Amino acid sequence: MRTPLSSTPLPGSPSGPQGHWPLPLDGPSAAAERARAAFTQALTESGPILIAADAGLDADAVARAIHDRSRGDTLFLSFDCGARDPSAVERELFGSRPRGNGQADVDHVSPSSAMWRARTGTLYLKNIVELSAAAQRRLARVVRDREVGAGGRRVAIRGRVIAQAPASIGAEVREGHFRPDLFRRLSRVSISIPMLRDRPADIPELAARITSELTGGPGPTFTQAALTVLAAPRWTGNLDEMRRVLANVLRAVSNGAVRQEDVLAHLPIDSAFPRVAPEVSLRDARRRFEREYIASVLERHQWRMSDAARTLGIERANLYRKTRQLGIARRAGAPVTP
Repeated sequence: MRTPLSSTPLPGSPSGPQGHWPLPLDGPSAAAERARAAFTQALTESGPILIAADAGLDADAVARAIHDRSRGDTLFLSFDCGARDPSAVERELFGSRPRGNGQADVDHVSPSSAMWRARTGTLYLKNIVELSAAAQRRLARVVRDREVGAGGRRVAIRGRVIAQAPASIGAEVREGHFRPDLFRRLSRVSISIPMLRDRPADIPELAARITSELTGGPGPTFTQAALTVLAAPRWTGNLDEMRRVLANVLRAVSNGAVRQEDVLAHLPIDSAFPRVAPEVSLRDARRRFEREYIASVLERHQWRMSDAARTLGIERANLYRKTRQLGIARRAGAPVTP
């Protein structure tokens, strides 16, 4: 399900329902703030933009938001570079190459090609690392010169290319699978959307946004315990996986707040937590989970209690109390920072 987006916000302003940013960029974490800063910069640029986002992070919503807020009266054309045979992708992207000097025909495009149709709007290239070497070469020429050959003449390209690639695109460049010159030109403005497992502080806002999206309204609230559980899984499917889990949770919750047990009943337990012996009571299992999760948050923040308490959504005094109650002790030599 694609996040609804408002149609006419001012450049650089939050977007989407209730004035929010596009869903993948929401949340108070430093990583989300950096992504929003890059998004704001992208609204003022006319050149290419790279969105580095792994599967499930809804890069499409970010690309669409950039287009709507900067040139929304033009065509937005989404093109999946990995959807078909590489030769078919090149043909649909640029059109068939005419016979003649191969070097001179590198930037030739046909009237039916995606590049030509989006020449005044936005061409959104999904999975750009899947492009063949030949197609990368042609795209690099067009991005560099901002003009193409069409019908025997040179035509300026006023449109913008937005490319989406996985976060590992740097490795693709280093290993020779993606052209360094094309990467350099595409990434002059780069928006890196962080994985959910690296941004637990964003989970409450993301869960509220997704819940509102699924219910068509404010939706139920979440207890702090429920949010703590939601922040625990690795979320290998990112926002898509969280959306599926929350859809199941909301179908099971008739009214009132979403509680810890409501979330636990629908989480992908095998990938989220170590197995618990079946003879352990639910109360003991919850206590074990709470202990392991709080300990992992403290480790992540290098035992900076204020930062860990902020991530957990509790007062610092309560965190001290929890560590005593649950018997959580820091590693030998690890400092405790208030």
